[in-house]
Amino acid sequence: MPVLSTMGLKKIWVTTSTGSTEMPANGAAWLDLGDVYKDTCTLKDADGTETIHESETSSKVLIQYEAGYTTVELTLMDPDLETLAKYFGGTPTGVAGSRKWIRPKKLPYKEWAVWQQPEEGLLIGCPNCRIIPKFEITYSAKGICLVPMTIKYQAELHASETNVDPTTV
Repeated sequence: MPVLSTMGLKKIWVTTSTGSTEMPANGAAWLDLGDVYKDTCTLKDADGTETIHESETSSKVLIQYEAGYTTVELTLMDPDLETLAKYFGGTPTGVAGSRKWIRPKKLPYKEWAVWQQPEEGLLIGCPNCRIIPKFEITYSAKGICLVPMTIKYQAELHASETNVDPTTV
């Protein structure tokens, strides 16, 4: 029996969310999120909220638990103008080599579907997410343009043992 281990990151794919709880169909609409900086991608659940109700007159205790939100945190490295516009909004203008882009003051409200594809193991994603980017540029001899982002899951986590490129039909 093969051992199924989820390890490494091969690629993250995004497409516009359909707003449903089902992942969009495989096809050309799935796009590469961008170049993810080494060792920056983590998927984690925030701590949940526990509420304890205790009786004054008996030993009865009721515990309610609300799970925390799931997020993926990562950093894109050296993005091009199209990638910046995809996540921050705005549109690059001009001709190649002399284009310009203006970052809007407010992030556009856009919902995405996301698949995280590991080198091996479970394909994990969500059909309805928000991608929240920010700039982090170090202007030094060893600096680079980085775009840390948080992908906030707004629906249930989906996992598949079929580790398949979602762009293939």
